[in-house]
Amino acid sequence: MTDPLAAFATGAFVAHTRHPIPCIGSCFDVDIEAGLAVVQTRRRFRNDEAQSIEATITFPIPVHATLFSLNARIDGRTLSAHARRRADARRSYEEAIEDGKTTVLHEELLRGVHMLSVAHIPPGAEVEVTSSWVKTLSSVGGSGSLRIPLTVGDIYGRSPLPASDELIHGGPNQMAELTVRSSDGKIRLAGGLLKNGRAQVGLNRPIDLRVDSWKPRDLVGRAADGRKVVLRIEPLHGSPEPVNLALLVDRSGSMASGCSGMTDDALSKHQAVVRGLRTVARRLEGTDWVDVWEFDDALNHIGTTETISDTSLEALAGRLSTPRGGTEIGAALSGVLARSQARDVLLVTDGKSHALDVQSLARFGRRISVVLVGEDSLEANVGHLTALTGGDIFVASGDDVIEMLTAAFQSLRQGYAGRAEAEIDPTRLTVKRGNNLVSAMWEATTDQPETGVLSRAVSAMAASLVLNSLNEDRGGALAEAEGLVTHLTSLVLVDDAGGAQEGAPAMRKIPLPDPEVAIQAFLCSEVRALGTRTRFSISTGARPRFDSSLTRKEQLEYFLLGYLVDLSEACGRLDWDVAPQKLIEGKLSSIDSQTAKEIRRAARTKPVIVLAKQHGLTAIVLIVGLMALLGKPRTRTSARIAKAILGAHPSPVIIALGRLFNLQS
Repeated sequence: MTDPLAAFATGAFVAHTRHPIPCIGSCFDVDIEAGLAVVQTRRRFRNDEAQSIEATITFPIPVHATLFSLNARIDGRTLSAHARRRADARRSYEEAIEDGKTTVLHEELLRGVHMLSVAHIPPGAEVEVTSSWVKTLSSVGGSGSLRIPLTVGDIYGRSPLPASDELIHGGPNQMAELTVRSSDGKIRLAGGLLKNGRAQVGLNRPIDLRVDSWKPRDLVGRAADGRKVVLRIEPLHGSPEPVNLALLVDRSGSMASGCSGMTDDALSKHQAVVRGLRTVARRLEGTDWVDVWEFDDALNHIGTTETISDTSLEALAGRLSTPRGGTEIGAALSGVLARSQARDVLLVTDGKSHALDVQSLARFGRRISVVLVGEDSLEANVGHLTALTGGDIFVASGDDVIEMLTAAFQSLRQGYAGRAEAEIDPTRLTVKRGNNLVSAMWEATTDQPETGVLSRAVSAMAASLVLNSLNEDRGGALAEAEGLVTHLTSLVLVDDAGGAQEGAPAMRKIPLPDPEVAIQAFLCSEVRALGTRTRFSISTGARPRFDSSLTRKEQLEYFLLGYLVDLSEACGRLDWDVAPQKLIEGKLSSIDSQTAKEIRRAARTKPVIVLAKQHGLTAIVLIVGLMALLGKPRTRTSARIAKAILGAHPSPVIIALGRLFNLQS
């Protein structure tokens, strides 16, 4: 291992960049009303090539979200998509491509994994696509929680998707505009600050929102058949039952990576889970019973709260092993379902595995809930399993693991009658979701139709609650009528009025950004691979060696220091006021030769190259931005330069990298 960062810098993280990336901008508009969140996503696609292209992007959305609307702005005209059966929608899309027409298709590939395709974007043209989905908030710790996933990490196991449809990452981290509106309580953005409901967010980490208080009330919509729809979401307050569950904890290698971007404590996902379980254990009742298991490639039984001398869950959590191996979720769940007598199963994982058959696991007839851990987690497969079995899913980034574990235990204290006994009739339905009771009622009305996005969202959410109880024909007909994207239906539009392009469009698959935690995970895995207990000397130029007793953050810092240089003195020599625009553009002709030499030297280090590409910058511009942000002395001009390059809220990874150059603001 002469240079472990070389593969990192030239591998999947910067792949797929031989052509201009056609997605040039994204915006997220979030409206939260009475426990219901409506998310509109606008993506701008531009063709900077000399030929017609087809831009495709595969991305995650929450498993319990329902996508109900799509329109496209093409050559100054706005077109709306219509829902059709999946095969028919794909056929219309392909026929439009053959005819040279601009066309858009939105499909659900897996539950929680969607693909947007925009074909025949002419050279030099732009197409803006807006889609809308709706989801209930999860009730966690007295507040409402919403996660908008934007990227995922590497996934274990063989994907069921063809290569053209696969989730891929390695693209640059773009910034997006976030707008949040609500008539309920105060809204908080994890890791950021909302100013007048707005913020700039990176696409390399999820958008996590909390509503500190919200009041249940009736939300009204209009169904496709003309009936009035009344939707109500209320936190569960039923009589709790004793916990009786099998707790299955993921200890695979991916659980050794960080929960979120670099933080001072740099807890791994597994460490956060163990700490969370020890806290939750103190809140259990004497009648609660927990059967604890762990898995990687194999399943291991830890014990139950009745079979060891110290019968607490806290003691059992202390016996969980450190992460290693693969993520055989399916085999582990099958083993627990076959060997444990527990009424329910709670899976704690980052979910990054294709190695499970959700249909066969659902046939065991037991409720399965999931706590997902980490910013790069994936809801798709495990989330689908919870939907099929009547369980719940809670997603934690890091410092909220305790809250999410607590919410999951609270959810499992609520009785569950099973899908066959769910309260379903033609006019009323009630389900439990996200620690909430969600009820929908349909009634005939002569009132004027409700209009607007919220009305559509209410109708779509209510329809999605019914779909699981319908056969394929009835479910497909309902999804078509309501304009939903489901496993049965897709949304498609064709620009019949536009000009035709000749030939087949060149496909351009758009990679998602690498998760912010990916760099930390990779470097820390290399630290473990080195496996020595001696520190290194920068002056000798030797490769880094570590004391294994160091914290993960210290190990990462020492690893990077083997490649980096001290820029603190260079900051003192740099006059920011002479030519600020040149510095923003990475042009060093206006500064002294020694400072320019040190900047170029720092820009040649592999961590800088990797992070610069991830953030869509040149390496020199990234170094200038770091010096302007963290170097001394600070001036108004340096502050402006830092904001122009790194934005108003630089990521923790960027700040940590700057500090490793001995830049301290």
